[in-house]
Amino acid sequence: MKKIILLVCCLFPMASHAEWRLETFTHASTQTQSQSAMVRNEAGYELAIFKSEQGEVWMDFSLSDHGFDELSQTQLPTFQIDDQKPVQMIRGFVALIVPEEEGINAIVVHDDESISTEKDFSVNHIVAERLPERVICPIWQGKDRPHLSTIEALISGDNIHFDFVLLDGSKGQTDFTLLGAKQAIESAIYK
Repeated sequence: MKKIILLVCCLFPMASHAEWRLETFTHASTQTQSQSAMVRNEAGYELAIFKSEQGEVWMDFSLSDHGFDELSQTQLPTFQIDDQKPVQMIRGFVALIVPEEEGINAIVVHDDESISTEKDFSVNHIVAERLPERVICPIWQGKDRPHLSTIEALISGDNIHFDFVLLDGSKGQTDFTLLGAKQAIESAIYK
């Protein structure tokens, strides 16, 4: 019986077995090289952490490449590291981290085209950039700027969970292990 369970575990890897790695890429426009710490789970979703030339640290969440899904244009993903306060990504013209004590006044256009202004202190907020299949947000913008300790949580945590809505209105979720994230993230952003 034990051999069967071991064989099943080897044939069907779990999300916790996904490994963080350091990936090097060249920017087409500047021909400069950058590194990102990234992990891909068994469902094909990817998470990457990288540092920009300006010194900001960004998180990049990509939908699974097993399909042709697109993220909702009005409801961006929420992520939560372990049992910390969830962080809601919202669309904006400038990506930035919103101080926790300020909450956010957001103009939300719902799928039924109604508009509301909500102040929500139950989650933290990051103004993010949305592409059809991915969302990119800053997680550190400098010592003098507000931040949510996301980097510290990523390198010391166990799991990061994402809830998201697709363009067709269906909801999804995925998880990434943070086992091994510390070494990859530190190599990518503290070099």
